[in-house]
Amino acid sequence: MGRLLLVDGNSIINRAYFAVIGRAPMTAPDGTPTGAVNGFLNSLHGVMKEYEPDKICVCFDLKAPTFRHKMSADYKANRKGMPDDLSAQMPVVKDLLDKWGIARMELEGYEADDLIGTLSRLGSEAGDTVYIFSGDHDDFQLISDSVSVILPQSGKGKDPRVLYDRAMFETTYGVKPEVFVYVKALMGDNSDNIRGVEKVGEKTAFKLIAQYGDIEGVLSHTDEMSPSLAARLNESHELLDLNIKLCTIDREVPVPYGIEATDYHGLPTDEAANDALYDELNRLALRSFIKKLGISRKGAYDPDSAVAASSSNGVDEEILEKIKAFISSDMSVVYVDDPSAVSDSLMSREMSVDFVNNKMIVVSEGDCKVYVMEPETAVKVFGRDGDVVPVAFEYKDKSKILPVPLPCVDKVFDTAVAGAVLNMAEGGKPDFTRLYETATGLMYPFREDAASRQLTMDFLMDDKAEEKEFIAAGRKAMLNLFVAQLQKKETEARGLGNLLYDIEFPLVITLDAIERTGMHVSRDMLDDLHAEYTRRLDILSAQIYEMCGKRFNINSPKQLADVLYEADGLALPHGKKGKTGVYSTGIDELNRLRQYHPVIDLIIDYRELSKLDSTYAAGLIKSIDSDGRIRTTFTQTLTNTGRLSSTEPNLQNIPVRSDEGARIRAAFTAEDGKLLVDADYSQIELRLLAALSGDKDMCDAFVHDQDVHKMTAVKVYGLRSTDEVTSKMRAAAKTVNFSIIYGISEYGLSNDLQIGFKEAADLIREYEKQFPGIMGFLNGLKADGEKKGYVETIFGRRRYLTELKSQNRNVRNFGLRAAMNTPIQGSAADIIKIAMNKVYRALLNEYPDARLVMQVHDELIVECGKGEEIGVADLLKREMESAVNLAIPLIADVGIGDNWLKAK
Repeated sequence: MGRLLLVDGNSIINRAYFAVIGRAPMTAPDGTPTGAVNGFLNSLHGVMKEYEPDKICVCFDLKAPTFRHKMSADYKANRKGMPDDLSAQMPVVKDLLDKWGIARMELEGYEADDLIGTLSRLGSEAGDTVYIFSGDHDDFQLISDSVSVILPQSGKGKDPRVLYDRAMFETTYGVKPEVFVYVKALMGDNSDNIRGVEKVGEKTAFKLIAQYGDIEGVLSHTDEMSPSLAARLNESHELLDLNIKLCTIDREVPVPYGIEATDYHGLPTDEAANDALYDELNRLALRSFIKKLGISRKGAYDPDSAVAASSSNGVDEEILEKIKAFISSDMSVVYVDDPSAVSDSLMSREMSVDFVNNKMIVVSEGDCKVYVMEPETAVKVFGRDGDVVPVAFEYKDKSKILPVPLPCVDKVFDTAVAGAVLNMAEGGKPDFTRLYETATGLMYPFREDAASRQLTMDFLMDDKAEEKEFIAAGRKAMLNLFVAQLQKKETEARGLGNLLYDIEFPLVITLDAIERTGMHVSRDMLDDLHAEYTRRLDILSAQIYEMCGKRFNINSPKQLADVLYEADGLALPHGKKGKTGVYSTGIDELNRLRQYHPVIDLIIDYRELSKLDSTYAAGLIKSIDSDGRIRTTFTQTLTNTGRLSSTEPNLQNIPVRSDEGARIRAAFTAEDGKLLVDADYSQIELRLLAALSGDKDMCDAFVHDQDVHKMTAVKVYGLRSTDEVTSKMRAAAKTVNFSIIYGISEYGLSNDLQIGFKEAADLIREYEKQFPGIMGFLNGLKADGEKKGYVETIFGRRRYLTELKSQNRNVRNFGLRAAMNTPIQGSAADIIKIAMNKVYRALLNEYPDARLVMQVHDELIVECGKGEEIGVADLLKREMESAVNLAIPLIADVGIGDNWLKAK
């Protein structure tokens, strides 16, 4: 006697797949989709942990027809094929089950339900307590005194699973599980294309079976029913007979093995089997599940087998052999106190650097020494003449321990940046272990290094602890050197030398300088704003409480929903519930409610003001350093388009067009005796669209310096000249111009312009008709994305579009929009990066006291001494407009002022 767990593999993996539709796709480093695999494993592990089975079998359907298809040609005829990205994950799940030591079963001619039905019978006969884990209600017919169904469910606040034993089922549905098949026969099953009795739904079917026991009983009592129901039932004898056969699970299948082969003994104890499971989970980058499973590698790292495996995947064998040789070697630490002690030969070789314990380490190929030096010493060592390009991982952020940038380093080979450009890394914070494994195809060999750095008492008492840290960092730095070598080959193969060597790597140094400088702010102005916002929020909250008749947390979606929608509140008409189970109080919903109650306008005002205060007034005050400057952190690796992101604090999201946003910008000031010079690309994305599409009318408008939005309005509204264009028409044309590359819909445009759906549809159709060059270009981008699986900027930066393979329409449409806007937005991002590099280096040569202090999308800001502003303005305009040669000229608008608002 034991506990037997039977799992409907297809049901659970399908639920896992569709549960993550619409989210960023999960993939292994080699591109294998893993979202459904991850969901399946976590669901299975959760059930195993809760019910602790000693026997497990996961059953699967096969593609081949079953006995039910032979009974009815209509059976499951409505089913579409399995999505490609789900189909690719099925063999992965089965392989993992095999490596885990969990039995699985599939048999041609039968469905997973039939295998489960047969195994549940065998388990019951053997005295086992049987649990069936399935999302298919058909399995309810298998419930008995010893068989229960575990039904997964979704929704926040709900238990992830519900156990249906006999008592639970009968209490819930009012019938015995043995007659559930008759309920199914009456009501049919749309998912299996089984037609039920006309107008007999679930409620009626349960009622009939509860009253009459089975189909025979129902049909023998039609005289007690309404004439119409009786007629439909009497006409359905053959249908019901067929449905019973189709819906009945076969419990006498000639299964290939019995329950004796389903014993589960836990994780593999054999070293080879354990490591095979671990390595496969690690290859799929399912690290969270590895941690949840509590599995770790038992065997030593085998560089020979790893190299052999990776060589078959096309990774450079010579570099792999060097990795193998290095892994088998030892490293020693050399402390450098005298800069002259560092040999010229070291400085002339390719080197990798890292920063540990406020010290800099240097390693180079062929030398198993870790050179450790204080920051001041490092600056002197790298102060020699020469063009040193060190290799590093996240150089900019880590090198902040240096008092000044390394003097002779104008660019750095940053493998984190290269990994993002070469699509070797996912979005998010860069992870060296994952990057190494993706680039080499090998498992990271020094996992014990991380464990050795835990702050245990043994570590703290170890007099060689710091030396061990330097060796661990040296190992990582050396592996990073090999990663860089592989990335260099990939860069050359893909022709991305310009993007990496001329744009991204020099930008690491440019951004480092901007971050070190920071931007000066007026604390007094921010303090005044915060005080004013606090007063205004107090007034607004008092008005809201009075109108609502109670005090509550206005910033709490749940409390606000209770006040707006509940009977003891305002009882306003609610919309749909969100994922949390609470009726939405988002901005779209609040805008809808404006017509019902005047308090809604106050709530919207309160929210906007509260965000301004917490993010930009009180929020920025917390970020001011002792020298009165704010230093944001720029990241090159987070976005799919290549745009820079700004964090801690984010200075790229300060409102541009609102009065409050203007007041916040005015708080960013030049230091005494200095001015700010601001330069902003004019309509760069539209200029790129015109240049790349070659659309004649759009190109002519830019070449002849016309108002492109008025020109557009003339064409889409059928006017004779720009003199007839009203401000409203121009605004509408401007919205269409800027949103067309984002695939705006009629609904979206009607919302943006506050016009009717038909008027918005007419605008879009007329735009498509009037600008065939643009539409042909955008359609070509979508077709290219579908054909290649990616799109590129003009500099070769790729964005892979796995969304285009999705069967979900919303996800696929997102992919199509990304295919259109990425080449434009990404190219604009690359151009501003080129401009930043040019401006930074030109300032060093021509105005060495001036500093590039900020970048916000298409805008650059320089702080310079009074008297230099005209020359700096000319320099900014010159360098930005010459960043790249296009058929359409780039224009940079320049302004000067003592604060950001005035300069803008």
